[in-house]
Amino acid sequence: MYKNSYGGGGQGQFGGGGSSDIRLLSGEYDDFESLKSRIIVASGAGGSDSKDQGGPGGSLKGYNSTQNKGKGGTQTFGSIGIENGKFGKGGGENRTIGLEQYHLGTSGGGSGYFGGGTSDDYGSGGGSCYISGHEGCVSVIKESKMDNISFKTQGDISIHYSGFKFERTVIDDGKHEMKSPNGTFEIGHLGNGFVRITTIFDISEISCNFIPYYSIMHSF
Repeated sequence: MYKNSYGGGGQGQFGGGGSSDIRLLSGEYDDFESLKSRIIVASGAGGSDSKDQGGPGGSLKGYNSTQNKGKGGTQTFGSIGIENGKFGKGGGENRTIGLEQYHLGTSGGGSGYFGGGTSDDYGSGGGSCYISGHEGCVSVIKESKMDNISFKTQGDISIHYSGFKFERTVIDDGKHEMKSPNGTFEIGHLGNGFVRITTIFDISEISCNFIPYYSIMHSF
């Protein structure tokens, strides 16, 4: 039996990579209300298979597999495949095909804001990223339901319904160099996901001055 990787990576003989996120509501990973509250999502790569390499996790859109059999997730839908990607999950199947001794099976789609689709005996697509306030991102509305997801159409559609947003944002996708957990640089990331939060200025010496104000009221 194949299981989803933590973070919503699609299940399969070669499972998809999970996503990492920052969200406003706690809960089980795939709790829909909790998934809706994500304000940052870093995508995961699609799983590879015997005939094809999975697509890396993308930025606004996940990458397709090398032979384009598995499609990457987008800002508004999980990509179509043998099993489609979904909101917060890569597509995947819990089965093995072909002769048992060869263990032929499926790969899993990468997770993300929306997950990548999967493919029989070929690589799957990577997931998409999301940052509230990042140009090109499309935010879900608070009223969205699991079976009826809707998106902002007015104002800045990149800003999460909570109003929390980020400025001067950059997304480095899985085809580009990024800093690893140990401080070195790598193309994409192999292994467990991680989130690094760094202060950009020293807040340890902030002080406050008390300024008294006096008011005199006259009654006539």
